[in-house]
Amino acid sequence: MENGVFSVFSSVEKLSSAGYLLRVIGVAVLLYLASRFLPRRSGGQFSSYDFAFFWMMGGLVAAPLFDSKISFAYVLVSVATIYIWHYFISYIMVKNRTMARIIGGTAIPLVLGGKVIKENMRKALFPLEMLFSQLRQADAPNIAEVEAAVLETNGSVSILKKSDFQPVTPKELQIYTQEAALPSVVLINDGRIIEENLRKVNLDEYWLRGQLEKFGVFKPESIYLAGLDGSGQFFYSTSL
Repeated sequence: MENGVFSVFSSVEKLSSAGYLLRVIGVAVLLYLASRFLPRRSGGQFSSYDFAFFWMMGGLVAAPLFDSKISFAYVLVSVATIYIWHYFISYIMVKNRTMARIIGGTAIPLVLGGKVIKENMRKALFPLEMLFSQLRQADAPNIAEVEAAVLETNGSVSILKKSDFQPVTPKELQIYTQEAALPSVVLINDGRIIEENLRKVNLDEYWLRGQLEKFGVFKPESIYLAGLDGSGQFFYSTSL
């Protein structure tokens, strides 16, 4: 640390405990920034090149913690380069379906009309045990009930039951249902009134206190959670 605090981020022979702690903080910040601006996908929607990106990024970002001679400058250049390539590939896949099929692959049907497609199972190196596991998770243990099972590009299996085995819908029974509503709006969180959310729904604190008083609650501080559900109904909950 003789060259200053920031010397720990360059190539050094040996790190002190304080210097190592600074590197840990730097790695944490870098990991946050790298993950914060990734294309948004749910956990099961990552493609093979996404996983390759994660492995490389994880190894590169953590490298300065295992070898003090590795400079953060080199790590930053490497991370930026790989990140730009990942972003570029993701952009190309969105703009060009041909490239999307080449890079991300295509879905592979494993079952059609209740019959397993043996050739596709072999090409995908997908064992029967895994197929049966996916069928059980989809509540279709009997393969004769399955119209189609498709191995998606992210490794998950989409399963469509035959019409005779699909659950009856309210529409088929001519039952009226409400339309899907907006998400709930939180108005009180752990005893704190959220003024911003009240303004978003054109309400004020006076209205909120009035709603609470209807239930015999006179102190918002005693409420753990309160808000409006998707249909506009008020709800609240105290903590145990």
